[in-house]
Amino acid sequence: MGHVATIGVVVYAWHHGLVKQILGFSRFIVLVAVLGLGATTIASFGWGVAKSVKLIGDLLAGAWRDDVTIVQLLGVIDMYLLAVVQLIVTIGLYELFIDDLPVPQWLRVDSLDGLKKSIIDVLIVYMGVKGIEGLLTKKDALDSLSFSGAVAILVIALTAFRAFGVARKS
Repeated sequence: MGHVATIGVVVYAWHHGLVKQILGFSRFIVLVAVLGLGATTIASFGWGVAKSVKLIGDLLAGAWRDDVTIVQLLGVIDMYLLAVVQLIVTIGLYELFIDDLPVPQWLRVDSLDGLKKSIIDVLIVYMGVKGIEGLLTKKDALDSLSFSGAVAILVIALTAFRAFGVARKS
């Protein structure tokens, strides 16, 4: 009976150590998300640059006289804000699951709540830009009002979540 107990302890210790090791390495699965988001982040910044170049070309060709140009500018801003959100998520996931990165203090992520806070901060600005863009592009006054109202409700909800939802858990 003593040998069986000893074997049981050895098997348990080996199994426990193996499971712990496997779970420890499983955090590297997040690298798939980090690499995928990294690729889309680069693509989004590239798309933003392409939109910027087109806007500058249009401005040089005289488009500065048109009110539609502001919508193009807002589209450029949208693209860069979206790329920034992707970058924040990419850095945040890497820091949470893999290792620290040499980033400014304001970009450091110590928890999922901190990552959510950073994302929400940029999304609020993004939604504000989208709301202004909607005001400028909608043809019908009722469409413009309903779109802007929906954006305002979303911004209020995100702000409330950031103020009360994230802060409560910290």
